[in-house]
Amino acid sequence: MTLIVESIKKGLIKSLHLLWLLLKIIVPVSCLVTLLNHYGVMESIAGFFSPAMAVFGLPGESTIALLLSFFVNFYAAIGVITTMSLSPQQMTVLAVIIGICHELPIETAVSSYTGLRIPTAAALRIFTALGAGLLINLIYNLAGGG
Repeated sequence: MTLIVESIKKGLIKSLHLLWLLLKIIVPVSCLVTLLNHYGVMESIAGFFSPAMAVFGLPGESTIALLLSFFVNFYAAIGVITTMSLSPQQMTVLAVIIGICHELPIETAVSSYTGLRIPTAAALRIFTALGAGLLINLIYNLAGGG
């Protein structure tokens, strides 16, 4: 019985440490994005990137989530995504792009150990992510989603 209690205790402690780590990333990013939104900075960014993001069926402000996921991590992107209102189609497209091309500097360096050159690995992941995003958006549009 004590083995079960110890296992549960260790699991809870690890879970709380992970929760604390995630909170330290997601809450400040969410607050920052909310402040940027309040002062109109997000609107300017969204307006600038809207034409490029429209190709993927995404709003312009999704650029910030993509850039954070590419160069920081998933959790920073989640902090931004929590402040946005996205349709299921937009969320799916965004999730696919982020899933393929997250943490670009770290993951690209890791893939270089396979013999793939860093510029090639980065380009491959970026183009694959963008191509998949375009394809998912096209499939949704052809299927009448949206």
